[in-house]
Amino acid sequence: MQKDFASLKDYCNHVQPIQPLEYVSRQKKLAETLKREGARAFIMEPGATMSYYTNIDWSLSERPFLVILRIDDDLPTGLNMTIVTPAFEATRARENLDQAKLPPQIEPSIVEWREEDSPYDAVGTVLNETIHKVFMETDVRLFIFDGVSKVLGNDAVEVSSKAIRTLRMVKSKAELDILRCVNHATELAIRKVRHHVRVGMTENDIADLMESALHTAGLTNTWVLALIDENAAFPHGEPGKTKRVTKDSTVLIDTGGELLGYQSDTTRTFFLGPEGFNKTIEDAWYTVRRAQEKVLNQAAAGMPCAEVDLTARHVIDEAGYGQYFTHRLGHGIGMEMHEEPYMNQGNTDQILEPGFTFSVEPGIYVAREFGIRLEDIVVVNQEGKLELLTSGLAQNPWSL
Repeated sequence: MQKDFASLKDYCNHVQPIQPLEYVSRQKKLAETLKREGARAFIMEPGATMSYYTNIDWSLSERPFLVILRIDDDLPTGLNMTIVTPAFEATRARENLDQAKLPPQIEPSIVEWREEDSPYDAVGTVLNETIHKVFMETDVRLFIFDGVSKVLGNDAVEVSSKAIRTLRMVKSKAELDILRCVNHATELAIRKVRHHVRVGMTENDIADLMESALHTAGLTNTWVLALIDENAAFPHGEPGKTKRVTKDSTVLIDTGGELLGYQSDTTRTFFLGPEGFNKTIEDAWYTVRRAQEKVLNQAAAGMPCAEVDLTARHVIDEAGYGQYFTHRLGHGIGMEMHEEPYMNQGNTDQILEPGFTFSVEPGIYVAREFGIRLEDIVVVNQEGKLELLTSGLAQNPWSL
């Protein structure tokens, strides 16, 4: 089912990837934070956090591959960077390090461990001073955490603190440039696809159109959730049940992809029937839209994440749909589609700060009847207000 999405081609070609010197800045901030937290090192497994600080991409396996960033005031970043790798992977580790194109201010070293030896002893060798507090990133696997703890001492090793985690939550201008373009492109792609949705199409047909539009825009690792009518009452769909579009259908498209290592995530719900075809569903759509708008107008730096959620929830409660808003208001987004901070009623300790990026996605889900969700990505700007990273909220459920 090919459609012409040529206007999306090369949509984000003007956007620059993260530049080498940004990794220097990131490591400097980490060094300062480690000192304030009384820690002397930060240990990471492969994943978003490792990529954030080192630009190294590596897959997880049963063999530990770790990066240790250790306080060293004699170095430009304030950190010594050491890669701990299985010996037989050392050549590939060096190749990946070359591909990372880190600036000269960062001079990594590589420590190899052999199959018959302990990788955790290698970590102990790198951290050969008097043991003080060492942080490990939050996604580290339990067997890695236990192995390092046994070598360094259980009292020495902790999961990274809130202050460390917040460093990734606060996005730089370069990160925001990428996030803004990838989310603009995703929203525009939904609007393009909406014009091609016809009676008789299946959810898979709509998803195929959406994938085509996103790929034309230059996004990778794309994904699509397309739901019709009562299937949208399940926020993530119901496996095995498919629907076809009718002349009065409600269609929900939740979709996103990746650009230069950063993610998009946007949802639009729209109607095929004419205005007034179903007053109940139409009223629910505008309730969700008002909830989004209230968050945009009222949330600001200094507000707890719990209160951001409640701001939207109050609107939906007052409309009589409170029991049908069954998930949190939103999630952080950046190198991962779902990351901190999380907008939920229990997150009372995390306070919004300039640079935080997150989704605002209230919803109403009435089982066996309909589901409505609208989702846009926002940033807390330097003035402390919320700024959309899409081009604007959906204005109505027909033209979007």
